[in-house]
Amino acid sequence: MEHPPQEPVPQVSLDTAVTLSFDYLKHLGTIAMTAAAGLIALVQFVDGDKKFFIKIMVAAALMFLSALMAFFVQFSLMDRIRQGHELLRTRERVGYSQKGAKRIEGIFEGAALWLLSISMGIAFHALISAGMPA
Repeated sequence: MEHPPQEPVPQVSLDTAVTLSFDYLKHLGTIAMTAAAGLIALVQFVDGDKKFFIKIMVAAALMFLSALMAFFVQFSLMDRIRQGHELLRTRERVGYSQKGAKRIEGIFEGAALWLLSISMGIAFHALISAGMPA
């Protein structure tokens, strides 16, 4: 006799999952902003190399965009949590679905991570290229 598949039992509570998600997004944004600020500070010490300057500015811009996307996902996550709680609800009728919001959050979160990765690759390439003799 076959038993119907059982739903998996969550390993952590909903509160813990939300806290971990929020902290992950906060750290992603913090890393991106800190790295971008460090790159901008680094540009001040390299004189006359236009290619290096352009690569670092592109990397910094992508890092700032990554941090901004992580912030948007944080905002959306908190808005969904508020809408699910009667005391914190800010409006009765929401103009979007929970499923649609989660899908957009996933896209933005993935894009933020990809942008951070790509920008770090550009920054490393610029740093390695600047250290090589011409």
